[in-house]
Amino acid sequence: MGTLRGDNGGGERPQDGGGLPDLPPEWGTIIIPDDAGALDDEGSSIRRQFRRAAIRRRWRRRLHLKPEPVQRAGDDSPGLAVPLLIMSIAVIATLVSLFAVAWPRRNPNGTPQVAPPSPPAAVKLTGHSLFDADGAAVPLHDLTPAVVLLVEGCTCADLITGTVDAVAASKAPSATVVVVAARVPTLPPGLNEKVKVRALADPNSSVRAAVPFLAPSRTTAALLVAADGTVIRAVSSVTAASAFDSELGNLATAVPAPTA
Repeated sequence: MGTLRGDNGGGERPQDGGGLPDLPPEWGTIIIPDDAGALDDEGSSIRRQFRRAAIRRRWRRRLHLKPEPVQRAGDDSPGLAVPLLIMSIAVIATLVSLFAVAWPRRNPNGTPQVAPPSPPAAVKLTGHSLFDADGAAVPLHDLTPAVVLLVEGCTCADLITGTVDAVAASKAPSATVVVVAARVPTLPPGLNEKVKVRALADPNSSVRAAVPFLAPSRTTAALLVAADGTVIRAVSSVTAASAFDSELGNLATAVPAPTA
């Protein structure tokens, strides 16, 4: 009989303790269950990892990315969510930049650029005529400088009296107060005799129509008309001379003032 050898038939000396060699320590503890069905959960996890790895490989090929380094896959392995999110943000930022460049530019405040308003053209009433109680035409340029009160539908006794007194106390006492309505209006009694006052009719409202500022309205208005027939002040919805008495001196100097 031969001698029993303890070298597994290979002529090598068995490791200490005999039996199989030890498994690598990174493998961890290996437990072999009696029932193979107990490995279903682990098998499902491994299959999920394989599917994720395959999806990552396909997307990396489509995006022309370098292959992933070989590593042990696990549930904690990073997927493509972060790279795809970064790429989506980059694409959106690029599109926004293109739209910003191509979109029509406006001013820095974001409001449409509007040309500054041009000053209103001077209105002259030299070609207009009014009518007295006898129907005779009275050229308006014969009455300038003047304060023209448009009083359609209003007796306006206080306004007329206050205007006459304001002219008398102003630097232009020679200005005429012209009270105008569709029909020749009735003047209140007791007016200051130092001021020339005329009551005239404007049946077609031609004076009001000549002043763009007043044309849309039918309220009581006052016009300060210089000696050359230029309207230097227009006030709508006027009820008292205090609305324009501070500017009566302009009738003497003929310095135009803005309408309001």
